[in-house]
Amino acid sequence: MNREFSEDFPRFKAKIHNFIVTQDFAGKVEQYDKLFNEMASIAPDDMKEYVQSSPSFLPLRNRSLQLMERITDLHNGLDALFKMDEQTLGKAYDYDLNKVDQKIAKDLKEAANLLHQFETVSEQGRQAMEKVDSPFFSQGI
Repeated sequence: MNREFSEDFPRFKAKIHNFIVTQDFAGKVEQYDKLFNEMASIAPDDMKEYVQSSPSFLPLRNRSLQLMERITDLHNGLDALFKMDEQTLGKAYDYDLNKVDQKIAKDLKEAANLLHQFETVSEQGRQAMEKVDSPFFSQGI
């Protein structure tokens, strides 16, 4: 084991614990997992009206599902990383906490970017659904 890594590990764990608490990280992991499972469990028949009436709906729905799947993957990966003990983390990252910090920063940045995309695509999907549900839209068909 690396002595410097072992000396720095308690501070690293404290920093991670602070991040988890202040950012409600565990709550977000649970929220994203739940949202992804809800989205994935919607039967195609339940969306048939929207798919038939709005050609843009299905691609938007599929894109939002892909985005949320990647968001949950990133958060679950970080959650697993945060729960690693000293020996496991050291082996996985060559006893280099800078590598760990870089991995965390990269994954958090990607997740934030994907969340922004998800919100945009989801809003477009909601608008497509609202058009289908609009009495004015149905009169125009």
